[in-house]
Amino acid sequence: MTLNTDNQTSPLPSSNTLIATFPKQPVLIKTVNMTKGYHDKPHQHEWHQVIYPSRGLLKSRTESHHFYVPHHRALFIPARTIHESYVMKDASFIGIYLNPAFCKALPNSCQPIEVSPFLRELILKLTQNVHIGQPLSDRVLNLLTVFEDELRAEKDSSLELPMPADRRLQPIVHELLSCPGSPKTLAEWSSQTGATERTLSRLFNKEVQLTFPQWRQRLRLMTALTLLEQDEAVQDVAHHIGYQSVSAFIEAFRMAFKQTPQQFKQHYRNQ
Repeated sequence: MTLNTDNQTSPLPSSNTLIATFPKQPVLIKTVNMTKGYHDKPHQHEWHQVIYPSRGLLKSRTESHHFYVPHHRALFIPARTIHESYVMKDASFIGIYLNPAFCKALPNSCQPIEVSPFLRELILKLTQNVHIGQPLSDRVLNLLTVFEDELRAEKDSSLELPMPADRRLQPIVHELLSCPGSPKTLAEWSSQTGATERTLSRLFNKEVQLTFPQWRQRLRLMTALTLLEQDEAVQDVAHHIGYQSVSAFIEAFRMAFKQTPQQFKQHYRNQ
């Protein structure tokens, strides 16, 4: 089934109500128009969910990770995973809910997904052909099988920010989340945290499987998405997030997101 609604005014039932009402449906699809600033508070679903903003920019968060989800990415969220989302730019949101009883061997953790032109068309085709109260045709079931295969593809981590849990890293994480351009080194943070530079470095690798410079760069680039969406100049964004060289920022952004900052801005102007 597919339902269309609006986060501000619609009286239609919640996703969890729909899941409870149609427990034998293989898939439910819900489209929502979300305005900038909307906060979908922490919740969970009994079914797997795929978040896809066909337009706009979302930020989603679990207990252990932060994710940015622009128009060319989607996010797979396993059943019973507590998560919340923030709308960073007016968005057309497609929520695809997959009944675990009908699909096997999907990821057991949240997965950012690269939305290729093929996958985008597949999502739109499913949205157009899955209807409330109607059985799925063999053709649509085949499309659903292909869609599940796409969810098993190699993980795209460029918009995934794992969050360390160790208390000695919390002052660092909290400061960088509020000021990603901070130039402070682990050596400078060691006196503040009571741990040596070597210990802090080891903890980052252990907790998030990234070095501290890798984690900070990923945070900076994810922050850049929001600033670019607000139409800040590329040079200003580079300096705001701590890059001394604009060309270095452009190359790091291109490597992470497969487009330049200016191309990203141009897309949002055209939406």
